[in-house]
Amino acid sequence: MKRLTAVASVLALLCASSAHAGDSGLKIVDTYRIGGAGGWDYASFDLGTKRLYVTHATSIAAIDTATGTVTPNLAEADGAHIALPLDGGKTLLVTQGKLDKASFIDALTGADLGDVATAAKPDGAIFDPATGMVFVLGNGGDEIDAIDPASRTLTGRIPLAGAPESGAADGKGLIYTHLEDKDALVVIDSKTMRVKATFPLDDCPEPSGLALISDQNLILSACKNGFARISKADTGTEVARLPIGLHADGALYDARTQLGYVPSGAGTLTVISFKSAPKVLDVITTKPGARTAALDPDTGRLYLPYADYGPPEAPGKKPGIVPGTFAVLVVGP
Repeated sequence: MKRLTAVASVLALLCASSAHAGDSGLKIVDTYRIGGAGGWDYASFDLGTKRLYVTHATSIAAIDTATGTVTPNLAEADGAHIALPLDGGKTLLVTQGKLDKASFIDALTGADLGDVATAAKPDGAIFDPATGMVFVLGNGGDEIDAIDPASRTLTGRIPLAGAPESGAADGKGLIYTHLEDKDALVVIDSKTMRVKATFPLDDCPEPSGLALISDQNLILSACKNGFARISKADTGTEVARLPIGLHADGALYDARTQLGYVPSGAGTLTVISFKSAPKVLDVITTKPGARTAALDPDTGRLYLPYADYGPPEAPGKKPGIVPGTFAVLVVGP
């Protein structure tokens, strides 16, 4: 991760806290306690079953949001990044970053259903409705692996010029992802499994979270410098550059409300309106470390994993995560 100067950090925070033009009506409405130790990454929501899945260090946590039932350790994992619901919510594909594989597990029991070897350090994963394939983003291998969830086999690999992380599919045969180390947006034809275009993302260092604004053909990119870049999906042309919280690692879009969301590790959730020209509508205070999120489009609720932090484990290191404090913050109307 590139370091920001102290001045840039302060300016970005000031912009993020003062630029909003209205009130989204969103607030913290609940908290799910999970516990355990270690870090986390993506949260995924299955609309059909109303279940939330969060990767957490060596385990996959599951939450039934309809009943509030929390399963802290549905299945074990090693360096898990995402638990992606498939097959109507019956199955999960889990990327295991420390084992260089994607694992299929039963979404209700956690039973192991088989593994597929992937590129180094698999990170995010995208289900593509146009092909029925899952595309696993090999952050350490500079490639994308195409996996058939029906046969649970590798069907192809797409070489890239950098490290992919998160992404989105348009449902019509295009996949979008960032090259985190090259500050770029890549467009992939999922049917031919070839790179269609690569666009530089100027002034967007280490882009992480990505959301497709499908009804306007836009891409929302969360950048590490305290800004979000909004680009044309077909040309990469910048449309807007808006302030967000520092250390953002996720981006979402709710087509029903035409609102975009960028959670940040600085403890803010930036709400962006796409009803006309993109603008910051609101900035909601969340929790430090709540840098990723999942959305329930039926209710408009967002789920943000976080934990409490203690002193650094050693001088110059990051603050340590307090064991037993891992939880999910619920933000909604």
